[in-house]
Amino acid sequence: MNDVAVLVLGVRGGARLGRALASVSWAPERIVLDVTGGIDPSTLPPGVRRVDRPLAIDSAARAAWLLLLHEDEVAPPELAAAARAAIASGASAHRVGRAVTVGTGTLALPGAPVRLVRRDAARLHGRRDGSVALETGGRRAGRLPVRLVVEEAASLEEAVALLDADATAVAALLQALGVRPRLAALALAPLAGAVPVLAARGARLGWGRWVAAVLAGYRAFVVQAKLWERGVEAYA
Repeated sequence: MNDVAVLVLGVRGGARLGRALASVSWAPERIVLDVTGGIDPSTLPPGVRRVDRPLAIDSAARAAWLLLLHEDEVAPPELAAAARAAIASGASAHRVGRAVTVGTGTLALPGAPVRLVRRDAARLHGRRDGSVALETGGRRAGRLPVRLVVEEAASLEEAVALLDADATAVAALLQALGVRPRLAALALAPLAGAVPVLAARGARLGWGRWVAAVLAGYRAFVVQAKLWERGVEAYA
């Protein structure tokens, strides 16, 4: 698909980033956005480029469309065909749902952030749940009939480490985009992160769902806390 460039929000790099990039190997352009500068370009697969300035994403790619992934997300094989059909539909922005793996089950999260947008209108923005999406530019967005799969950490220790690294990267990105820390966002962040997991459709996972919800809520809070910390340092 020559019309789509994939932008992956990098956090720590390594195997997790490698799986995200491999899942979109069909894209002729794959770009890693590394705002914190913690990813060694020499570790990236051949042909993958690295950028560190979020405001330059529209000039970093040549394709007409931009697809956004987070480092911990894996695209299903059918995403390529779904994106091709979406582009042909005439709409200029499209939402993509997300699913979270928890133990042996999968939870389909409600809602869907905008992840596929025409490059000339693509702008990054932070969501209340601590994730990053693309803006529609006021355009009505369609929805792709596929879901990105958020990988589960192998252990609670790894989950906490990944959470901290991810929150650091997202907070740095939000600051670079000019987002100011707000007390209201800090207070509401845990609910914004946890509620979608609790409301997600999927198998009954018992405590697994509650643990996933707590981690999602805590992650959203840490993103806002780190943004607040960076803001205090910037204006000190």
